[in-house]
Amino acid sequence: MQDTELRKIIQAELEKDEPDWHRIEHASRQVVDSDPDFIRFSVDAAHIQRLGEELVAKQETALSELIKNAFDADASKVTLTFEKHAGLGGALTIEDDGSGMTEDVIRDAWMRISTAAKANEPTSPRFGRVRAGRKGIGRFAVQRLGRQLLLASKPAGSPLGYRVNFDWERDFQPGRNLQDIFSGVERFEKKSEEQGTLLQIRNLRDVWPDAAIERVWRSVILLQPPFELAPVQPSTTGSPTADPGFQVVINGVSQAEQTKKFSIESDFLARAAAIVTGSVDEHGRATAHVVSAKLNLNDTEIFDLVMDQTGPFSFEARYFIYVPDMLSGMKQATAAQMGRQFGGIRVYRNGFRVLPYGEERDDWLGLDDMASRRNTILLPSNNRNWFGQVRLDSSANPAFEETSSREGLLENQAFTQLQTFLQQALIWAAGRVGFKRDRKVTAGQRDFVSVVKPSQLIRHLRIGGQASGSDSEEVLKAAEAAAADYEKQVEAKLAESLEYEEMLRILASLGISISVFGHEVKGAQDNFLAHLAIVRDVIAGLRNDEEKGALGHELDDLASASDRLLDIGGYIAGLMSSTESRELRTLSVRGALERFTRQFGEYMRKQDIRFDEPDVQPSHLRTVPMHSSEFDTVLLNLLTNAIKSMRKAKVSDRRVRMDARHVGRHVVIGFEDNGGGILPENRERVFDAFFTTTTGVEDDGVAGPGTGLGLKIVSDIANSYGGVARVAEPSDGYRCRIEITLLEASEQEGRQE
Repeated sequence: MQDTELRKIIQAELEKDEPDWHRIEHASRQVVDSDPDFIRFSVDAAHIQRLGEELVAKQETALSELIKNAFDADASKVTLTFEKHAGLGGALTIEDDGSGMTEDVIRDAWMRISTAAKANEPTSPRFGRVRAGRKGIGRFAVQRLGRQLLLASKPAGSPLGYRVNFDWERDFQPGRNLQDIFSGVERFEKKSEEQGTLLQIRNLRDVWPDAAIERVWRSVILLQPPFELAPVQPSTTGSPTADPGFQVVINGVSQAEQTKKFSIESDFLARAAAIVTGSVDEHGRATAHVVSAKLNLNDTEIFDLVMDQTGPFSFEARYFIYVPDMLSGMKQATAAQMGRQFGGIRVYRNGFRVLPYGEERDDWLGLDDMASRRNTILLPSNNRNWFGQVRLDSSANPAFEETSSREGLLENQAFTQLQTFLQQALIWAAGRVGFKRDRKVTAGQRDFVSVVKPSQLIRHLRIGGQASGSDSEEVLKAAEAAAADYEKQVEAKLAESLEYEEMLRILASLGISISVFGHEVKGAQDNFLAHLAIVRDVIAGLRNDEEKGALGHELDDLASASDRLLDIGGYIAGLMSSTESRELRTLSVRGALERFTRQFGEYMRKQDIRFDEPDVQPSHLRTVPMHSSEFDTVLLNLLTNAIKSMRKAKVSDRRVRMDARHVGRHVVIGFEDNGGGILPENRERVFDAFFTTTTGVEDDGVAGPGTGLGLKIVSDIANSYGGVARVAEPSDGYRCRIEITLLEASEQEGRQE
């Protein structure tokens, strides 16, 4: 239509007493669109169809979105009623008791595509709930489910309610402009206290048999975290109204009843081999903790990861090993089926499930891929071995946004950091469990010796270790290979043990001589110092200033050397004295580190090494009951290794630093130096017996020659007190950091000391 004709239509309508404003708007838009100097986007009416059918792919996802909308509307209950759903063309009614929508909300929010209303108001007005939806497209789930919709809403406190009918296929035809589609609004009277929203979806697109309803229930139940229901968010609006909680009813069956039916807590989760928890704090520090009562395991790990995009969050997971001895009486086949059905790490944002994470065959953490390659980790580590959840919050974790399809999170830098941390934490935890079970963790693990007897291996293969369909010949071959490997490992371990024991006998004999030396030095100390004082008095009485000065310098050097000798002798005597007593007692970490610093202060000054004051946070940290001599042995071995490393690297500005902090149930002690560092390929080997990189380094009498046993002894002491020794990333200005973890004293043990 020509521009002139359009203007005439507009003019004619404006001259009427009751103009057709729809016609005026349509003609005006055509006039604007015909402007040769400007163009703009327009939306085809069929876009509504695509939003519903393509952006919300699964019917369970569509239904979940509508349930979330009820939660956002401060509903305490939402009821879903299916009619004639066993065949095509049925109906579904979704009714909640939420706050309802006013006419303005229907026009400006519900009818507006991709509105920012929920982003601008992130919490609900009555209960202060953190809203589950953000994109403003959840309403198009109704189009995905059926061909017609009746929307009826009763806003709280209003005398009027509103009804709107939508026929998606009749009205929203391809080729029509979306702005030309109008839906009539019907107003009806209601009581002011009546509130809520009703969605009646007619002519359903899918068949909903009982199995599909069961999938919906499973989806509804898992909308909330599986281990414990997420606490209802406290109100941030200042409203005193308490949140009554949120319940779902489908076809007259309550969520509480179905939760019991589909519960996996008592029959499955309780049989986990271990429980793994982890978190990233507000400073970006990533920590994981693994506990297993079955294996007497309780370990903590701090990961050297950059977590500057995620914000603080936490996760929890159960780890399952599907062999009879790890399932506490549950049938292996039943447990494996549960793992296939429910296994995986789920993601919850604002308390609601984000799909598809944790769905069957969704390997978002790459666990199945690593397990299939077998060159990364040999332990059970597939998705089906894990059942857990990650908790995210829109305020604490703003970088995590759901995609427009509601199927997953945007894969940005925060998402990548989350993936990396979870993957490393789970693999670390599986490794700790494997260590406790005497299993080989990686294909490249050196000097591993399994204590699993061949008879146990054969039993495992016979019960379920082999794939279905394997014949007896294959089982026997596998068992024979396992037995031969076991024998080879035992022989290698025996040879290593003999060598280790021989070295320990030599060191024990040497220890007797050292003990005698320490006692002799301590006994001679007072006499030696007295004679030095007499000599100093004699020199002071000399009249020849030249001789007096020269002898004074010689005496100072002698006194300095004697101080060094007496410090070492006193340290050895004290060490041997504490070793003679087998009494265990809790140790003040700060006291032990400061005492060690003072004991070797003079020696370190002679070595031109800056020995920084220990940093202990909190200052009252105490270890579990242990021998003080063992604590000192750990520090002495780390110090001598640092000295040899700095000397080998020819470092001029030598520095050593000690620190300690509280992590979970452990004390983590760090020892750093700026020597040559440890090569990546040697990080796992430095704690092996007889491995050394300091051969050929000059012996100064304290650091001693490298025997390859120092860090092995350190590791053994840490293990004996519930901890580990590991190579960690050093602080700025340092090249090497060794961390020792020891169990922390319980509150009762601390009071007894």
